Amino acid sequence: MTEMNSKSGRRGGSADDADAKRVQKVIEDICKTAGASVAIEQRSGDGDETEARGSQHLHITYNGEKAMSYPNWFKLVDTIDEALDASSADLIDWESSELSGENEQERMASWKIASAGKSGS
Repeated sequence: MTEMNSKSGRRGGSADDADAKRVQKVIEDICKTAGASVAIEQRSGDGDETEARGSQHLHITYNGEKAMSYPNWFKLVDTIDEALDASSADLIDWESSELSGENEQERMASWKIASAGKSGS
């Protein structure tokens, strides 16, 4: 079963929200196809001084009943990256995206939505 949760932080521009929704749809589709149980959360910038205010991140957490091995988690995130690169490459700030191993029960990954008018490298 795939659990999809979406929590919005502060709302920036509607273009940023639309970009985040577009990226979230790609992530949801890949996770659903893979049968991965994940929670998806939209977050605004964490207040880091180096980060522009209002930046958006899509953060997924694996919370399945069974532990997911790191190679399988890496493969899932790699599949998401490939799909985002093909359909939304200009929407992702690849340098600020993260993959976290954490532990067998809970794994996390995060993609930063590029600011409007800025494209990732």
